[in-house]
Amino acid sequence: MNYPKYLQKFQLNKLKKAIVTEVTCANNSDLVIALSLGLGIFLAFSPVWGFQTVLAVSLAFLFRLNKALTLITVNISSIPPFIPLILIAGYQTGALVLTGSFQKEVPQLMSFKSLGENYYQFVIGSLIFAFLVGALFFIVAYLILKKFR
Repeated sequence: MNYPKYLQKFQLNKLKKAIVTEVTCANNSDLVIALSLGLGIFLAFSPVWGFQTVLAVSLAFLFRLNKALTLITVNISSIPPFIPLILIAGYQTGALVLTGSFQKEVPQLMSFKSLGENYYQFVIGSLIFAFLVGALFFIVAYLILKKFR
């Protein structure tokens, strides 16, 4: 296999061009595009690992959203630098909601044992954080689309 040629397919410029093309050329309304992006971001930050892609396609199909945009945005959670940030954001949001303050020490969340011990806090925090980030992304995307599209 010719790896350099294979890796050229995944250049950032090509991904950016695909997203811009999908947003500008889609026959969907601004609301549908913004909802597609918001759903993808919500699922990316929610604690449904392993099911994000299937869930994204299923929900996009069910709600008649843009499947390509939903899939593009749901996959931001698989970018390695974002994984610890997503875990810590969910954990700290759960701590804030359940105890009223952030925790000064964050346990080693990358191990299943410590994640299992703090699972309830993590799930509650992740769902709330995912909703907030998804809603914010929806609002920003909708306002940008209304202004420039």
